[in-house]
Amino acid sequence: MFEDDKRKTLMELELAIRSNLVDEEIIPIINKINELDDYYTTSSCIGRCGIMEFPKGKNPKIHSRWLGKWHHYATYDELFEALRKKSDDFELMVFVMNSPILHIAARDINSAKKMVELAIHNGLKASSIKSVSDKRVIVEILGTYKIDAPIGKDGKILVNEDYLKFLLDVGNFKLKKSREILMRWYNKLNELKK
Repeated sequence: MFEDDKRKTLMELELAIRSNLVDEEIIPIINKINELDDYYTTSSCIGRCGIMEFPKGKNPKIHSRWLGKWHHYATYDELFEALRKKSDDFELMVFVMNSPILHIAARDINSAKKMVELAIHNGLKASSIKSVSDKRVIVEILGTYKIDAPIGKDGKILVNEDYLKFLLDVGNFKLKKSREILMRWYNKLNELKK
């Protein structure tokens, strides 16, 4: 059952890679994981910074929108270009930085525990087991770097350009640090080979 799911998931991943739907920088990492007998990736993101707008009176999970989202280290020009796309009546606007994240299917609870322990011992301290079934165990690999900074409310941006630049600088710095930690873990993945 695990082998069939892995084969099917990796075929879907190959199509996603060919369609440019996978962050280019994370491909070597997911390839290395997928080479391990007891694991395969189900989703991934190399990390990002961005600006998200939440509309008034609507479900934010459905109707929020990215004004700008960058998996690379964004520039001030990109930041201010994104802000020009704002609506006049948003309820809340937030600058966001998310650490890299991977969801990995493990063959069993023992292999899942090994993956989580390797991640935590290499600095990805928010990693955990997310779900357990007869079919597989899902592990989330995640660091602790994050920013969710409100920058606007009721259609108005409430911070000045210097603060926005500062947020982007801090976001890019945290993105870089979180990727360095991810690579430390990546370089230890061979320890999971049988």
